[in-house]
Amino acid sequence: MSFDLQLANRRVLVTGGTRGVGAAVVGTLCDAGARVVATAR
Repeated sequence: MSFDLQLANRRVLVTGGTRGVGAAVVGTLCDAGARVVATAR
């Protein structure tokens, strides 16, 4: 499935983005062209 999230050159903060579902979200957002910052505790 492919869809355009229109996130090219957008900045995104993902909390809990280093493992599991959070890491998958980070990967998807990066693939969509977003500039991603991931945090964890």
